[in-house]
Formats: sequence, C-alpha cells, structure tokens
Amino acid sequence: MNVLRGWLFDNLGLKFTALLLAVVVYLNVYTDREQTMLVSFPVEFTDLADTLSLSGPTPAVVQAELHATGKQLIGLRVKEPRLKLSLLGIGVGRFSRALAPTDLPLPSAGVTVENLIGPRVIEVDLDRKVHRDIPVAVQTAGAPANGYVWQGASVLRPALLRVTGPEAVLAKLDSIPLATIRLDGKRDTVRAEVAPASLPDWCTVEPATVLVKLVLARRTP
Repeated sequence: MNVLRGWLFDNLGLKFTALLLAVVVYLNVYTDREQTMLVSFPVEFTDLADTLSLSGPTPAVVQAELHATGKQLIGLRVKEPRLKLSLLGIGVGRFSRALAPTDLPLPSAGVTVENLIGPRVIEVDLDRKVHRDIPVAVQTAGAPANGYVWQGASVLRPALLRVTGPEAVLAKLDSIPLATIRLDGKRDTVRAEVAPASLPDWCTVEPATVLVKLVLARRTP
C-alpha cells in the first residue's frame, strides 16, 4: 500500500508537468489534421453614404463549411473575420448581392470552402437618414406606499429626444417609451435617469438618457 501511495503521490509537480506536455503534444498533432468545420463570418456593410441609413432586418452572419487543418479552423472561429460588403454608390431602395465562396475573407492558402451554407444572397433596404424630435413616454410599474398615488405628474429633462434613423421608420414614431421606473413602496418624489426601453433598428437618440421626476401625492380619502 505504501509503495502504491508513493507511486501515485511522489513528485506530483513533475508528473503534472509531464501530463501537461503530453496533452499539448496530442493537441498539436490532432489540430494538424485536416477536418471540416462550420464557421460564421459576421457581415459588415461599408462605404454607406452619410445621407443614407440601413432599414429593417439585415443578416448578421454568413455561414460556410470550411476544410482545413484544425489549427486554421480554430483560428478562424476565434478571430471571426468580417465579410465586408461595400455600399459605395448605392442609393435609396433595395440592395441585393449574390455571394460566392471567393467573397469570404479566408487566408490566402490552405482553406477551402466545402459548402456555402448562406445566406447566399444578401438583401438590405436603404432609406434616407433623417432627424426628428420625438416626445418620450414614461412607463411605471409597482404601487407606491399605502396612502400615496402617482397621478401622472412628471418633469422630464429633456421631454423630446433627437432621433436619427431611416425616414420611413421615424415617420411612424409618435413617442419613445422609456425604461420602466419602479414605484414600489415610494412615498416621495421619485427621481431617475433612464434610457429608452428600445429603439427601432438603425436608430440612435441624443441624449442617451432622460432625467425623470415623478411627483407622488397623498391619496384623498
């Protein structure tokens, strides 16, 4: 028993180092083998005119089955090289672009495309970029303390947000809902700095937050 214990536990540091080196050698040999792996390429649109905006949903990634060594494929998955599509000279309307394996940002040698899974065609809508000053809308949840009530009185700074985005989208906006403010157990003026709860795709706002003051009142008998 003492011999077995000594064999297991003597020189643990040396044994652990040897085990680690063995694992490293195995992984090095394994990743030198050629294999096939699914890799995603984030889509990035470039050269968009300052007067235009993307509008609506756009594909986030293009996926392809690639054949290469394990090291090359793992490197691609870690780096996630971007598939850049130029919109230079494109105007308002729908942009459509068919993709080929040669469009993928691959190393110059050693990696081949087994299957371009897709999307094989990239379609996006472009619209005029405009600005509008749009009122904010307060959202609350929870109930104040017993004997208190919020009757809608509020002070907003600012009360309007400058929204920038695609013209057709902004034309449909009548307000910008703010993140929900909790009133649970409150019995005095509630102050909060909140951002918009959500925005349509490709829209931005200035400023990013609104100072909100909600005035609570005593409930009348």
